[in-house]
Amino acid sequence: MEYFVLYQLPYFAIPFYFVMLSIRVWVWLRFYNPALKLLPGAWGSVFQTWQRQYRPTIHLFPGRPRTTVLEWGRSVKGFLFFTGLWKRDKVLWIGSWLLHFGLAIYALAHVRLFLPLGVEIDHILVSVTAAGCVLMTISGIYLLLRRVLVQRVREITDFRDYLSDLVLLAFSATALIVALDGGVSGDEAIAYIIGLLTFSQVGVEASGWWMWHMLALQMLLMMMPFSHLLHFGGIFLSRQFLGTSDSFAGEFGETIKNAKLKKEA
Repeated sequence: MEYFVLYQLPYFAIPFYFVMLSIRVWVWLRFYNPALKLLPGAWGSVFQTWQRQYRPTIHLFPGRPRTTVLEWGRSVKGFLFFTGLWKRDKVLWIGSWLLHFGLAIYALAHVRLFLPLGVEIDHILVSVTAAGCVLMTISGIYLLLRRVLVQRVREITDFRDYLSDLVLLAFSATALIVALDGGVSGDEAIAYIIGLLTFSQVGVEASGWWMWHMLALQMLLMMMPFSHLLHFGGIFLSRQFLGTSDSFAGEFGETIKNAKLKKEA
């Protein structure tokens, strides 16, 4: 089992992820609005297809135009703090923001595997990784319970959503156990990666939980192109097509709310 997960499965899981991701992105770039049924036939380059299908966001209550700097500022703010989601669904925002914050901590703390930062800093970053995994695990359980208990969410949930949430939970939980066990040293991690690239087997002295963590990671990669987890790059491309930062900052709902308040006043 360990040999298969660590030394055979990566040669399938990683190429499969990039191939399927490329296919999904290519299809999305050509037909970025699946809800539009009568699409014009694709001709020429992808950019020409975009021009034919481009439909800017229509505001019912347009406000004053903003500068490019302000637009990007609102986009960055919305991306970092999910302000659009905060204005629409605070219950979902709590779990979603904590999950992504924990994932960011987990990813950034892995810099210790590739940079010689010293033993003390290495131990600190392992603790930081554990903290990020705790946030991911707790928020993942919270979001899964919300998916099960809230009727309107349960009605639009299918098997793929539950499966991806469970695999994500397994990923964060096994990462937490590995971090609490001391993690994997940077030298071992680099040697393992080089071994995969050179098709040579390099042993890793780590607990059995690291093998389960790697299994969860590879399952997550293989599932991502087919699940709701694939949304990181799409939000940026959607913003460019819609010509607005609303997808991040939630201005559309905010504008309607302000218009209603003015009308009542």
